[in-house]
Amino acid sequence: MTAKSIENELAFYSVFTLPAGKHGFAIPLRYHARVDDFLHVFSGKIYKVGLIRYVDVPAEITRNISTPEANVPLRGTVEGVSLRTTMVSRGRGCHRIAIHGDIRKKLRIDAGAVVEIAIERDEEPREPILPPVLVLSLRNAPKAQAAFRNMTTALRRQIVRYLTAVKQQATLERRVTKFVRRLEERTPQQRAKRKTNPKRK
Repeated sequence: MTAKSIENELAFYSVFTLPAGKHGFAIPLRYHARVDDFLHVFSGKIYKVGLIRYVDVPAEITRNISTPEANVPLRGTVEGVSLRTTMVSRGRGCHRIAIHGDIRKKLRIDAGAVVEIAIERDEEPREPILPPVLVLSLRNAPKAQAAFRNMTTALRRQIVRYLTAVKQQATLERRVTKFVRRLEERTPQQRAKRKTNPKRK
């Protein structure tokens, strides 16, 4: 191993603690950052909020990769499995990332598991590729199309992932029809209420 490769593997370690509370007992987190790259590696405990599983991002990493943007696109790995997600605020200067269901299935893990995560900023385009049936349905439903466009990129990706996670075209079409109809039926008051009074977890 050369001196340069040894230098590149140098890491500094510090200990962080998750606050005790509804997410479980406080646990120590190991964090290290490799020299000469932008990959940040840390360990965190998965917890559940509604249907979504999250891991909190240590404050040191947040300071290194955050920007004035409300949501920061990230890529990396969870226990070696490819990850593409968004770092979002959880209030009081803290941030977290979602651990998607396909990753949990591959690793056979869920809430309560402690995983090692490596992340960096993702500069590639994040817009999801829409299935043709969804494109056509939105084109014929102006209200639903406007509502879909007003969603965050991360939410649009999650919706497309759900809609297309089927084996039969007929199932996809049923899901799309139901989704678009629900968007069309939402009143302006419901949309305004959802924006001004977001549900807190």
